[in-house]
Amino acid sequence: MRLPAGGGPLRWWVEIVRGLYRSAVLTGLTLLMPAVCLTVGLGGAHVVGSWSEGLSAPLAVRALVGLGQTLMVALWIAVAVWVVHPLTSRPLAKAGRRCAERWLGERLEVTYRSVPQVSRMSTGYWWDGHEYHRSEREARRRARVHARFHDPQLHWDGLWGMVAGVTVLPVSALPLLGLGTGVYLVVAPGQVGYGVALIVAALAGAPFAWRLFGPLARRFLGPIPRSWLGRRVKELEAIQADLTLTQAAELERIERDLHDGTQARLLAMGMSVGAAEQLVDTDPAAAKALLAEARNASATALAELRSLVRGINPPVLAERGLVDAVRALALDAPVEITVHSTVPSRVERPVESAVYFAVAELMANVAKHAEASKVTVEFGYTRQTLSATVTDDGIGGAAASAGSGLRGIERRMAAFNGRLEIDSPLGGPTHITVAVPCALS
Repeated sequence: MRLPAGGGPLRWWVEIVRGLYRSAVLTGLTLLMPAVCLTVGLGGAHVVGSWSEGLSAPLAVRALVGLGQTLMVALWIAVAVWVVHPLTSRPLAKAGRRCAERWLGERLEVTYRSVPQVSRMSTGYWWDGHEYHRSEREARRRARVHARFHDPQLHWDGLWGMVAGVTVLPVSALPLLGLGTGVYLVVAPGQVGYGVALIVAALAGAPFAWRLFGPLARRFLGPIPRSWLGRRVKELEAIQADLTLTQAAELERIERDLHDGTQARLLAMGMSVGAAEQLVDTDPAAAKALLAEARNASATALAELRSLVRGINPPVLAERGLVDAVRALALDAPVEITVHSTVPSRVERPVESAVYFAVAELMANVAKHAEASKVTVEFGYTRQTLSATVTDDGIGGAAASAGSGLRGIERRMAAFNGRLEIDSPLGGPTHITVAVPCALS
């Protein structure tokens, strides 16, 4: 229902009527589960109370009976919640989502666990997705029970019912309770003033009492928040996908280098040797020239193969370790690079390789983009974490934006539960740290 344009009494009356209506709806939706649980709990208390009536015993015994009565009430309420909420929480939550969509414009989509199909095994037993049963009927019944009582979204809806019963119910019921009490006092003799004041207060609060429903609905009526384990699984899946793409790109690069470089040179060398074989009797000088050309091609192909293998797994990294491998890499860099290390010994090989290629890419980025004249690489090991910090005096402005090399390094480090820290203000200097938890070998 649209409000009239502008303000005025008509607008306020529309708001009041709307507020009373929504308060009544929320009261009905949030009252059912607490009412049932409280009724069951009071019933249990009545049973214990009737048993202890007329009990003549010392004070300590009566105190123990009272404590037992309290525990019985709590137990009955817990049983009521366990039994009632799978039956009522889903329809109540669905009604709450419809209210949120109509009143707040919030469409809260959730997914419930479906009842699994049962299947007959070769042994004659029936499998319901969790356990075996002798009959199909029992398997279907247990499948329905398991889907109902072990659905995380259903438990989340039950939490909504309890939270709403404690918060939304008292607040939304205040205008209705005040209005009803006010009407009763107006009719009662001598209480007209109090009744009118209570009615005015209830009508004034009606447009606002239901609004607590908004933030609680967004929090508790939507999909169940992912647990830490679920988030970690998603992160690992993303990392695995990224590493798969990186590995595929690396294999394509190796294949391209072999095809365009080494393979072409080997093919040309074979053709030169074949031509030399044909000319060795008729034109020995030309045959010698072709053989010399083939020898030069073989030397070039061998150098390319060594360079390719060195890029996959540098021999100095395997023989001397991370720090010496980076020092060897720094000797060929176009920028002056100084390497310092306080790492007492070598780290695990997979971590060592990952950090090496990360530092190598950071050094290459400095040479390409930073316009730096001096670079420092510092290795450290504290609190079982290996860190490598690359510092340059360049122009700064480095960021791990989408599709950048820094984002790729960040994702690869995440595979080892590591992190990438970037401090690169415009104008420099730039400090980029790669940190990976690991153990020393």
